[in-house]
Amino acid sequence: MTSQERREARYQRRQAKRQARRQARCDALGPIDRVFSYRKMFRYGKKCCNGVRWKQSVQNYELHLFSGTAKRRRQVLDGVWRPRKCVHFMLRERGKVRPIDAPHVTDRQVHKTFCNEVLIPLYGPSMIYDNGASQKKKGLHWHYKRLTDQLHWHFRHYGREGAVLLIDLKHFFPGANRALIFQRHRHFILNDDLRRIADTIVQYAPSTAPGRGMPLGVEPSQQEMVSLPSSVDNWIKCQRRVHCAGHYMDDYVLLFPTVEEAKAAGHEIVRRFEAQGIRVNKRKCKVSPLTKPFRFCKARFTLTETGKVKLNGSRDGVKRARVKLKYFHTEFKAGKRTLDTVDQYMECQTAYYRNFDDHGRLLHLRRLEHAIFFGGATPCSESVKVMPSSA
Repeated sequence: MTSQERREARYQRRQAKRQARRQARCDALGPIDRVFSYRKMFRYGKKCCNGVRWKQSVQNYELHLFSGTAKRRRQVLDGVWRPRKCVHFMLRERGKVRPIDAPHVTDRQVHKTFCNEVLIPLYGPSMIYDNGASQKKKGLHWHYKRLTDQLHWHFRHYGREGAVLLIDLKHFFPGANRALIFQRHRHFILNDDLRRIADTIVQYAPSTAPGRGMPLGVEPSQQEMVSLPSSVDNWIKCQRRVHCAGHYMDDYVLLFPTVEEAKAAGHEIVRRFEAQGIRVNKRKCKVSPLTKPFRFCKARFTLTETGKVKLNGSRDGVKRARVKLKYFHTEFKAGKRTLDTVDQYMECQTAYYRNFDDHGRLLHLRRLEHAIFFGGATPCSESVKVMPSSA
């Protein structure tokens, strides 16, 4: 037996072991009537009402939850369940316009059951640890802390030498390749009945182009998209052996000892993404030396000469807060707004900037608020010199 044949035999044994583990995970879920048991669907149906019980549709849904759960469970088991049409609306988040497709609360019950009982147990083992979006006990601030720890590790080994590679995926949700998602269903969901439900959810989801797009606001699409680049993630971690690497949804950050390694790895990562049909926003991809600050997910990271990592919040938020305070003063003088609403807004700003090293920015906003509302300054004045010493 030649070396090539031995290498192929080892590869086939590894593939067989991986397939056996995937089959064992699918068998542990049980048949479809066990996955969509009445007890599980009723429990997740109650969770769908949390935070939205003020809606009339949710009140009607919860009023008939006992009988409605049995009806929807029978539709799922008989294979006749189809998602209803989503409600489409637009949101503007920090200047970014996002199209949202909200499913009906009755469909959310099936979606939540399917995500927690099927997608998360099957997709979770193939995802890297540094993928912190839409996962339990993780999130954006968890990822900030994780990146801070990685910067500390890099400083202990290489100092401030090296570079950070930032990669952004283009139209991650609207441009998602559904053929790749269906392929992942065949690879991970080995139960025919459960795979049929997964294909139905994707097939009936609203899209902007034929064969592309996953809607924002639908829980299964969040799990599908957060695990979609897992093959490239595992290549980065296992084969490329990049220790400090991670991503939050479509934003990637990687640390390298040299700028040349960062550029070479960036070209290869982009090539692998495009080979899978995942588009990359090359305009936002860049390599920056660690001696300079860099931005990741609206936060600014600075690695100092002593190894300390300074984390600052969004600078644009301060600008918007200053404009809003002046506008609130105009409404306050007209009698359309009270000081309690202004205090509530400032408490929101305080809660945000307390998560970062932004005491100076927060102090500036507090002084500006005091100068405008209590110091006798005009709304267009930005000077804090009129402040009394006690402020």
